[in-house]
Amino acid sequence: MRLGIVSDEISRDFREALTVCTALGIRRVEVRNLLEGRAPMCGEAAMAGTEALAEKAGVQITALSPGLFKYTENAREFQHEMSEVYPRSAEWAHRWNLPGLIVFGFHKPGATEATAPGFSSDNPPAQVIEWLAEAGERATADGLLLMVEPEPICWCDSGRATAELIRRAASKPLRINYDPGNVAWLENRDPLDELEIVAPLIANVHVKDLKPLSRGAGFPDWVPAGEGMIDYAAHFRRLDELGYEGPVSLEPHMDGSLEATRRCKEAVERVFVG
Repeated sequence: MRLGIVSDEISRDFREALTVCTALGIRRVEVRNLLEGRAPMCGEAAMAGTEALAEKAGVQITALSPGLFKYTENAREFQHEMSEVYPRSAEWAHRWNLPGLIVFGFHKPGATEATAPGFSSDNPPAQVIEWLAEAGERATADGLLLMVEPEPICWCDSGRATAELIRRAASKPLRINYDPGNVAWLENRDPLDELEIVAPLIANVHVKDLKPLSRGAGFPDWVPAGEGMIDYAAHFRRLDELGYEGPVSLEPHMDGSLEATRRCKEAVERVFVG
């Protein structure tokens, strides 16, 4: 298992994040938010500085998550992202030798993190499928993958929903950033049963765990893997049986401290070996 972490889960100050990473022997990071803003729209200087710091620390950047399509609801917003955010993201993906970009599956109007479980994704608008297909074709031309992360507020809110939208979009570079923690947040259960459906599409994995949502989705209690509702040992066993060899990144949603990050790293190592 090639374990990494989403850097801003420690700190948006990339230098501080790397200090914790190197102290714990984590040599792989995903880039999402920096002090200057969301990558890569935070500016060339911030991106180049991030690159230099990673190289100096001997840390590999394994993914870029520019936030594409997370809050996109209409054609104007989609075209803006495809004309402004996507090209710069693709440029940095190539510069960093990444396989593609982590993206999202378009916002369900009105959905918030607290209310998302009440918004069905069963009948997404036709335009959502069209947008996903268009983005996929653009990625094909650029030689990149688009790894869609299931997110409760999006039409791609579960692994099943994401796989179905990818099937309907029928675009070869579309993959899944597998995140059972996000699906558990939506459904208040371990989504192990959907792993078989999404497995052929998985290109990246995020790890976080949470306790049962006794007070609703607006009050998630995030914990290290194996301390919540998700049987990560079973997930990792099945991923191994299915031959998954790609990146696995911590996304703890905890306090970002050295101790919390250590707990999350050691928890994954325990359940993976177990």
